Amino acid sequence: MAAEPAPHLLCPLCGGANACAPAQSGRFDDPCWCQAVTFSAELLARVPEPMRNVACVCAACAGARKS
Repeated sequence: MAAEPAPHLLCPLCGGANACAPAQSGRFDDPCWCQAVTFSAELLARVPEPMRNVACVCAACAGARKS
């Protein structure tokens, strides 16, 4: 794990704000909305490879269902 969060404030899927508390504060110990959410493997597979495990998906994309 990196020493501090990367400052990626945009969702890698839609480009909107991801509201990532650690990315905003630069501290991993800041609680984030995503800690209470389970992300599907399908959703995570849609994240572009260079952004996987680097940038957070936003709540809108996390809750969106593919039609």
